[in-house]
Amino acid sequence: MRLTIEQIPSHLRSGIWANLIAPRPLALISTLGSDGVPNIAPYNSYTGLATNPPLLGVSFSQGEGGEKQTLANIKATEEFVINLVPRFLAEEMNSAAAKADHADDFVRLGLTHIASESVACPRIGESPASLECRLLQIVPLPPSRCELVIGQVVGIFVRDEFYSNDKGFDTLASDLLASVGPEDYISVNGELLHLPKTW
Repeated sequence: MRLTIEQIPSHLRSGIWANLIAPRPLALISTLGSDGVPNIAPYNSYTGLATNPPLLGVSFSQGEGGEKQTLANIKATEEFVINLVPRFLAEEMNSAAAKADHADDFVRLGLTHIASESVACPRIGESPASLECRLLQIVPLPPSRCELVIGQVVGIFVRDEFYSNDKGFDTLASDLLASVGPEDYISVNGELLHLPKTW
């Protein structure tokens, strides 16, 4: 079957896109607000852009409520941390999407607040690896309402149990989680999960 974008019903457009571009790596992005309150939010729209120096891209869409808190924080502080999501953080990742204005998300989600080495915003202690980033550029993506945040990785933390002398990071041991649909996920080791949205 061939469909033009215009032929796809509007209620299916985001879902079919999520199913077509899969699997997508998951991240819990930690930032600091201008008021010093830490924020954590899940994202599956990030990717590596370059290796020397290492650059990451994260796409942010603007919803009905306006600019997302994570993007607002990045614009204010020019820093963020990409925390990788293993299978054992699946429930926390899903819960992180719920809105909780002005709440400390580390406390709300029961995650460990660890000071980063290269940026002011904290990393998540339970994450197998964290990438500390400084904002390099924000690129509007018309005709969409999205913006692409390009960050330069200035620090990498890998937990000892997931460090590999020959690879640097053991992806299989960490059992990272990937998105394969709007509410469907798969771990690197093959476990399928369905996590209904709770917000």
